[in-house]
Amino acid sequence: MDVATLAAACLVASLSPGPASLSTVGTSLRSGPRRALWHTLGLATGEVPVSLAALAAAAWITRWPWVPAALAWLGFAWFAHLGVTLLVYPRASLRERDERIDSAPALFIRGMLVNLTNPKTLPWMLAVMQIAAVPVDNLTPGVVAVFLLCTVGAELLVMSGYAALAGALRPRLDSPKVARTVDRVTGLLWLVLAGLALRVALG
Repeated sequence: MDVATLAAACLVASLSPGPASLSTVGTSLRSGPRRALWHTLGLATGEVPVSLAALAAAAWITRWPWVPAALAWLGFAWFAHLGVTLLVYPRASLRERDERIDSAPALFIRGMLVNLTNPKTLPWMLAVMQIAAVPVDNLTPGVVAVFLLCTVGAELLVMSGYAALAGALRPRLDSPKVARTVDRVTGLLWLVLAGLALRVALG
């Protein structure tokens, strides 16, 4: 197994713009970098079952075809709820907290669902396993541990960096107009993600 290639690929994937990075930046701007830690932990938690599913490979997905669809429907419902909430009830200040979507459990669940329902994660992992020569036909505890360390570790490292960067900009953006704009733009992004999840669910 080429651990260096695997680690590099995981870092690049986490750095690339996508649902996780957009969600992390939006969460940090809205809730602050410290509370965004709950979102990042949720992302990492969601990465674990996806990583294990990738290691178990296509046999698991093929045998239980309802699993991806169920996750997609769950993601659609959650993302749509978040999007509508932010569009209908935008804040007047970035420091104003809304416990419906800014509480620690809500942030954690949001992050977990982002990775669980991202349709690109599993195919990407399956491709990377081939590039990094992960021995899927001989999965030892050590192989599984290294794979999880690379996928989950990269997500934690990169998303923490995104949250810190967005948090550093947050105090300069604290005005009613900016707060409402951030919430409405974030709401639209969640609705876009809801649409993507719906397409996967119907697909």
